[in-house]
Amino acid sequence: MSDSSSPNIKSKPVTNAAIKAALMIDGAQFECYGMAFKVRKTEFTSSYDMDPLYAIGRDEVFGGSMNVNKFGPTCVTVYSYDMLGNKTTGKFPYQCITLRD
Repeated sequence: MSDSSSPNIKSKPVTNAAIKAALMIDGAQFECYGMAFKVRKTEFTSSYDMDPLYAIGRDEVFGGSMNVNKFGPTCVTVYSYDMLGNKTTGKFPYQCITLRD
């Protein structure tokens, strides 16, 4: 007889697609590389068909953020520009991300 609350039952691992879908929600919080991050989603209401813009930033009062270039099949690619116009890129692999409530 199996009980659903039994500690012997293992939960299914979270897939890359599930993490990607969770990260595309405004306000989603996650941990990666030992730091806390938050997703911000901006949608425009205009007559033009524009995709929403996403930014990932540290979950702090004055934490910096980077713009999302794309949500790929294995990672989120982000970018930012400094004051001199130099582009900085980075990646958040889905396997290193832990979603927070």
